[in-house]
Amino acid sequence: MVVIIKRHTMKHLFYILAIFIFSSCATHNSFNTFYQKYQSESDLSFGMNAAIVRSFLDDDDMDDIEPLLKKAKHVRILVFDHNASSINQKFNQFIKHSSFDKLVKLKDDSDHISLYSLEQKDKIKEIVVQVGTDDELILLGLKTNLTQNDIDKMMQDTSISLN
Repeated sequence: MVVIIKRHTMKHLFYILAIFIFSSCATHNSFNTFYQKYQSESDLSFGMNAAIVRSFLDDDDMDDIEPLLKKAKHVRILVFDHNASSINQKFNQFIKHSSFDKLVKLKDDSDHISLYSLEQKDKIKEIVVQVGTDDELILLGLKTNLTQNDIDKMMQDTSISLN
């Protein structure tokens, strides 16, 4: 039995398949994917609504990060003590194969801090902070909906200068 598929139908099947593949790849780039995979190996892990974070901050800290928290949805934190070096390598591989962009990297001897962002349609959808030492790794993922205007406003409202 020979099945004949019209060219028009074949084209639609191809588009549907392509959309499915790209959408599944897009979700694989989320920090949540890494969080779910390695949460059981962490020494401490938790996630919370960004609005709850506000209740843990004093007023001085709140003034500095209030604009960021207004646009944040969810915070996820992973802390590794025992297998920090191994997880750090796995995280670096995750970042290498994802759509995250490295914004900042600070290094002092064996300590380092890196900041990554994931952009979609001119908005920063996720920010990930990687803090590592010889024997500890902390990963913080923040789901956001920041625009360039939001970032510019935050930079104007702080005393940080990039000059």
